Amino acid sequence: MKVIGILGSARENGNTDRLMKTMIKASIESGAETKIYNLAKMNIGCCTGCEYCKKNDTCVQKDDMVLLYNEMKTADAIIIGTPIYMGDMSGQLKTFIDRCYALKNADRTSKIPAGKKFGIVITQGADIPNHYAKTPEKIEYIFKGLGCVPVGAVTGIKLHEKDDILKDAAALEKAEEIGKLLIE
Repeated sequence: MKVIGILGSARENGNTDRLMKTMIKASIESGAETKIYNLAKMNIGCCTGCEYCKKNDTCVQKDDMVLLYNEMKTADAIIIGTPIYMGDMSGQLKTFIDRCYALKNADRTSKIPAGKKFGIVITQGADIPNHYAKTPEKIEYIFKGLGCVPVGAVTGIKLHEKDDILKDAAALEKAEEIGKLLIE
């Protein structure tokens, strides 16, 4: 079993990173092989809308998305994580999602095998649980469109300092639960 994490946060060991690692750890403890990809450390250009991917098997750009396309095709489960910046997902994650357009055929079917499970990790500074509820809904919509099956989402709230997530036992517990569900 292979679980990959796609981290849309530039803050190493920050709240999103730690919450994703909690989910990953639960998958490891259940026997999964895992890897986290930090989008902020990767070379990923913006989608140009050229439609090359609709006539070919991949994107015309030969950057680090090529690795992520292959990983998404071979992984059994995917974790998507992002902090909320300016009311929505991070720019790194949005660029990654835009480039996932290359994973759709011209007839809108997915180029990756159907049935992959996925989990979502969201962190935010706002102290309002549903303040940015649309972000996980957007991510779920995109990945369901790729044939993936959602197993859960966890949102950590009121997280301003780097270690604030460590005080949120409920979010950490939910992340562990989702991590186990990813490989059941």
